[in-house]
Amino acid sequence: METVTATATETVTKRAKAETSKPRETQPAEAETSKPRETQPAQAATIEEGTWTIGEDIAPGTYKTADAVTSMCYWGITRSGTNGSDIVENDIVEGGYPRVTLKVGQDFKSSGCGSWIKVG
Repeated sequence: METVTATATETVTKRAKAETSKPRETQPAEAETSKPRETQPAQAATIEEGTWTIGEDIAPGTYKTADAVTSMCYWGITRSGTNGSDIVENDIVEGGYPRVTLKVGQDFKSSGCGSWIKVG
């Protein structure tokens, strides 16, 4: 490359003829050279305390508590996007192994129940 000063404050860059007449190497399309697509995180098959969205955070299916409930346990299923105001089903359990069936489009909240495991 040759640099030529056009004026006292302006610099212009020119390419030599030999350089511009070279064939350009073809580069693969950007999509082909970009990082591999990120995959969605695997949906959990175990549910801990908190509020979770079915189909995003946890897989749909039937769950039961991993251990017997020995104190007050609250669980609730609500329609996703309603901020908990559209209750599909809920219960307060004080013993046993409660079971719930969760579907895509629902949120699940668990408090005091311990872990839930997928059984179906």
